Amino acid sequence: MENSTAPALRMSLIENAYDSFAESLSDVERAKGDHSRWKFAVLNLVHAVELVLKQKLSDEHPLLIWQDVDRPGRNTVSLERSIDRLIAAGISLEDEDTRAIRLAVKWRNNITHYEVDLIAPEVRENYLLIFEFLDKFHEEHFEGSLSEHIPETHVQTAMDLVESFKREFITFRGRPMHRRWARKLVAAQRVHSLYLDGVEYPRLRWGREHVWEQDWMDGKIPSRYCRDCGAELDEYHGPGCVLEECPRQGGQLFGCECDWDASELWALDADEWETEGEPSADGE
Repeated sequence: MENSTAPALRMSLIENAYDSFAESLSDVERAKGDHSRWKFAVLNLVHAVELVLKQKLSDEHPLLIWQDVDRPGRNTVSLERSIDRLIAAGISLEDEDTRAIRLAVKWRNNITHYEVDLIAPEVRENYLLIFEFLDKFHEEHFEGSLSEHIPETHVQTAMDLVESFKREFITFRGRPMHRRWARKLVAAQRVHSLYLDGVEYPRLRWGREHVWEQDWMDGKIPSRYCRDCGAELDEYHGPGCVLEECPRQGGQLFGCECDWDASELWALDADEWETEGEPSADGE
């Protein structure tokens, strides 16, 4: 009997991306009966984004996907670093594109490295933002619609997500936000301090964080709006914002080890709140 070895199946970056995207849609479908599936939906979607960006970099030049272009074959470029690589390669990225990539990094890191309580509506809203970016980026840089590259059984789910984004998101301060976010940001302005064992720690407003005083910031100044939550200069950050500074120890408030007392800010993050009225779409 002859020994025969089946040829190894080697999938391209984009083909792997389509597989991860299809698996993500499958997780979205399962999440209807099991909210814990949302974390897998996000992780698979972010993996699809990472592979699509790397495919685009590879199309520009094969060396661009490697972290060290002088030592190819070791580590590939990180998802966040891919922003700089794409821009260096002459690929135009709008502000909302870079925000979407950073949002993908944020959610992957939160799920992978932190013990977080995932609130299904919040996860779904951010999933839609990342999904919209992936759909848009694919349409701009690759042939055919993204839905053409996924199993027929998941096409309807993809179409439903597109419609959900159009229906649920507004332009808030120049960027797409879920229509509920503006009210959350306004409500967060009522929370001036956090407490730990009854000791008060005043929250830091956007632009007043101590990080701006560090030498390594090299004179950088904050933009008009926080790139994560949309807070305007001198406003308090929205609930769960990754750029809010811990008022007790410095560093990132989200995921810090401080065992804070109960606060309306945490309730806002969990949708356990009521508020009257709603700001207009332009944030005024």
